[in-house]
This record gives sequence, structure tokens and C-alpha cells, in this order.
Amino acid sequence: MKAHRQYVEEQIKHDKRFAKDLYEARIQVRLAVMITKLREERGWSQRDLAKITGIKQPQIARIEKGEHLPTLETLWKLADAFDAKIVIGPHQKLEIRAA
Repeated sequence: MKAHRQYVEEQIKHDKRFAKDLYEARIQVRLAVMITKLREERGWSQRDLAKITGIKQPQIARIEKGEHLPTLETLWKLADAFDAKIVIGPHQKLEIRAA
């Protein structure tokens, strides 16, 4: 039986769509963790964040679960709510940092 990492590496080499999907999933998960962490550090519920940003609570839930990659407009609303910066860089780097 192949190790998980070995299987993933083989799929990346042989299937460009798999590589693209994996890249997008990594971004979604990183972003989900960052947003959830910032929200929880402030002691806010998803409902609180929804009221502050004007983003619907179910959409925030989908972002935090990594099911949805937000638009730039949504990222800006979140960054404003957290008084944070959005940093987009090379090599799958996407961060929301406290200002």
C-alpha cells in the first residue's frame, strides 16, 4: 500500500487537474484557519462577524470550513473587520495579518 504523500506526489505528476485542485484546496484551508483564528481571538461568533462585515453567516461558515474561496471583495471586508492586512505572495502564500 502506498503512503498518502507518495500517492499525492504521483497524482500531481500525472494529472494537472489534480495538481490545480490540490493547490486551491491548500489555499482554502490556510485561509479558513486564519479567518477562524482571528475571529476566535476576538471572541466573536460567526454571527458577530456577519453583522460586522455584512457577509451572511452561512457564507462565513463555508469559508471557515474551507468549502468556499472568498472573492477579493469578501477578503477586504474580513480584513477591515479584523483591522488586518491581506498578504498575497508567491508559492501559495495568502495571509491575513493583524495590522
